[in-house]
Amino acid sequence: MSSQARVWERVYVGITLFTCCRGFDRLLVMGGDAGGQASLGDSSPARFALLAILYGIALWLLLVHHGRDFARLLAQNKLLAAVVIYIVASTIWAVDPPTTLRRSLAYALTATFCAYLVLRFSPTDILKLAAWALFAVAVASVIAVVLFPELGQEPYGRKLGWWRGICTINTAFGRFMALGILVVWCLRRSSWGLQRYDVLVFGLFLLCTYQAHAATALAAVFAAFVSIVLIWSRKPFDLPLPAKLSAGALFAMVLLLTAPFYFNEVLAILGRDGTLTNRVFVWNAAYEQGWRHPVLGAGYDSFWIERHAATAFFNMFGSGNTRIGNGHNGYLDAWLELGFVGLAGLLLLLIQAFVRTTRYSLKHDDALSQFYGGLLVFILIYSIAEKVIFVHSEMTWVLFMTGLMALRWRIAEPAGADLEPEPPLGAMGAGLPHRLQ
Repeated sequence: MSSQARVWERVYVGITLFTCCRGFDRLLVMGGDAGGQASLGDSSPARFALLAILYGIALWLLLVHHGRDFARLLAQNKLLAAVVIYIVASTIWAVDPPTTLRRSLAYALTATFCAYLVLRFSPTDILKLAAWALFAVAVASVIAVVLFPELGQEPYGRKLGWWRGICTINTAFGRFMALGILVVWCLRRSSWGLQRYDVLVFGLFLLCTYQAHAATALAAVFAAFVSIVLIWSRKPFDLPLPAKLSAGALFAMVLLLTAPFYFNEVLAILGRDGTLTNRVFVWNAAYEQGWRHPVLGAGYDSFWIERHAATAFFNMFGSGNTRIGNGHNGYLDAWLELGFVGLAGLLLLLIQAFVRTTRYSLKHDDALSQFYGGLLVFILIYSIAEKVIFVHSEMTWVLFMTGLMALRWRIAEPAGADLEPEPPLGAMGAGLPHRLQ
């Protein structure tokens, strides 16, 4: 593959990741789901069309040039493949089959794009591309805040003036900027285009997260950072990983036991009240409605639609027009949409992610082990108050699925595989086909 073609491939990946950060939402989400995260309104046809084109390219490249590798990768990730199949199959019993079919296919294509990333790029290169996409979102958002405040800032209510950048909603913007903090920290020992300015880039992401008032994202990335320093990195505590995990489990247990005594103080620091900004009311009401479809759920991304449960929440809060488009809890939404079967699949995926991270970290101390260990902690905590689990075309979950596959792919590689050059696009016999045993 020529160097020029390789550059264009990286541009393509960068554009796709930028789209997964909602970078084009202001241009594409018109008259539909303005927040890009609620399911109350229908999603923008233009956004779906762009995603279909971008994911279609990845699918075509996989089938034409890496068909055998793709099959091997699927064989190594049977659980993830089964979850994707179940999500698509939920169309059969969904309360809104057309909506579930469209969005579940988008989820399947998202997983396909993640597989493409694993087969075409090293984990470090994936993080570099993610860093550039997140950096582009940060720069464009700062420009929007300064030059077009009516677009870059929340326009009314208690969120007046909070930064939302080009992502249409402050929580999404804060989440992506927190991810930027995590990515840049894990790339600090790697060579990428802005490594000389790591401190400035890190500061930019931190500033944007703070200005977005994304308290959940800040708390989650702080916990992820602590886990990297204390567990997933061999420095500064050069102890066996099992000992670190045991100490981490003990610390988490102590934290859980003592947290109730300082719960209100912690909420005050995070800018929340005892209802977690009315989330508790939403959770209780959604939990009651979720028992209508407890085993299989209402269908992927079909619970929070105006024709179903969301009608009960439409005028519940605020000025009378506040739309509740998701449960603001990833675990609750997994149950509401996919039932106990989907929730079990999620728990198994999280356990598998933890096992693979541990196995990989026993042999490696690199950007992948640190980032994915931190990302896992980030998702576990962030999902308590926001929805990020099982969301198609969303940067956080894209990185989760990509990392899950990449860990298994790299574990099966022979020693020194990191030094192997990336294979030509059409070369079936070099490098990748023999990486899995």
